[in-house]
Amino acid sequence: MAYCAAYCKEQMMRSARLHKLSELEIKNAPYQEKDYTISDGGNLYLNVRQYEAKEWLFRYTSPVTGKRRNTSLGRYPDISRADARKIASQNRALLEQQLDPIIETEKQRQTEEKLHRQRKTLERNTVEAVFHEWKQAELKNRKDGGAEIERTFVKDVFPLIGSKPISAVIRDDVKDILNRPLKRGSNRMANRMLSDLRQFFGYTLDEEYLEKDPTARMRKDRVGGKEEARERFLNKEERKAFAQALPKSGLLEKYQDALWIILSTGCRVSELSKAQWKNVNFEKQTFKIPSYDAKNKTAHTVYLSDFALNKFKRLYEARTSETWIFPSRDGESHINRRTISKQVTDRQQEIPINGRTKDHDTLILSGGHWTVHDLRRTAATTMQELGVFPHIIQKCLNQTVDDPIMQTYQRSELKNAQKEAFEKLGEYLESALKTA
Repeated sequence: MAYCAAYCKEQMMRSARLHKLSELEIKNAPYQEKDYTISDGGNLYLNVRQYEAKEWLFRYTSPVTGKRRNTSLGRYPDISRADARKIASQNRALLEQQLDPIIETEKQRQTEEKLHRQRKTLERNTVEAVFHEWKQAELKNRKDGGAEIERTFVKDVFPLIGSKPISAVIRDDVKDILNRPLKRGSNRMANRMLSDLRQFFGYTLDEEYLEKDPTARMRKDRVGGKEEARERFLNKEERKAFAQALPKSGLLEKYQDALWIILSTGCRVSELSKAQWKNVNFEKQTFKIPSYDAKNKTAHTVYLSDFALNKFKRLYEARTSETWIFPSRDGESHINRRTISKQVTDRQQEIPINGRTKDHDTLILSGGHWTVHDLRRTAATTMQELGVFPHIIQKCLNQTVDDPIMQTYQRSELKNAQKEAFEKLGEYLESALKTA
């Protein structure tokens, strides 16, 4: 081709003497009215600019296009003589391979930009970042706004893989996460966590962050074991033992009253934790649970027995908030629903836990570990023992059932029947306290 002769000529010139310019010659090269260049040999030139600047140029004939090309290597002395000669040598090596240095430099720049974008994408799409995206997209629509599952991830997921790119998560990561609650002896929590992780990775699959679910084929019965419906309640002997142990348990009096309220009303700990004074009517002896606090989102009225009313009165006399029955430390909101549960669990430990209460075994009962929610089940069981009909008990506890016949009963408020049932339960508990 036409440019071959020029290219071949330049190839011959490369063998000419290199490194012609001394450091002193470069520094003393005078500035003139027009730009001019001084050869250092091997296609490398010092370009002396009229505006008193000096830069390195690499001049060559492109083996690709046959055109004469100039490329700046940078200003002197920012780019030293040694650096310029090194770059020129690299460019000559490319020319030997019939490659155009400018084209190859652009390819390298594009490759580096692509890798940089990929790294940035990976940094943005960490497990923790994608979780918060999931929270905004789906979890915010849950009743608690995703707070419960976020606590689980903060405790056991983020410490292990929070900063890991979502695309790099593998099955072993999931196993390591599930081992955390298993090591704490919380098999049920491990199973719940597996469910949470499945939902999370389901979202990542839908959004095409992942091509394969790392929880695939993982089964609860192989993680935390098969779960059976919990039927734990306090039997008669345990109720007496509970009444005897509670005053000596080391629990604050307000939390002792909270446990008695749950036991005498059957309300859920989450409902009581968020309760406000405006929902307690001392004259009518009622405690109203608004729909937004109720688990089934159905507003409920608890008809307070004299026993339960006295517990609310004790709390009111010692109140530190005009709004919340159980205020948070700063008084701006209510306590976390886990606060009371944690206090109870901490007092059922054979061996004390570091940093926790010294009263580690004061609430251990003969039937084994019990939870605050078991008090709600105990309230229902006690009512049944006292002769209260099942459909009345379900109404007292604001339960919903699928049975059409029971639904017919539930359409009626049955106020008097509920009042009678709660009063029977209150009298029973009052008697248990007196004999404790």
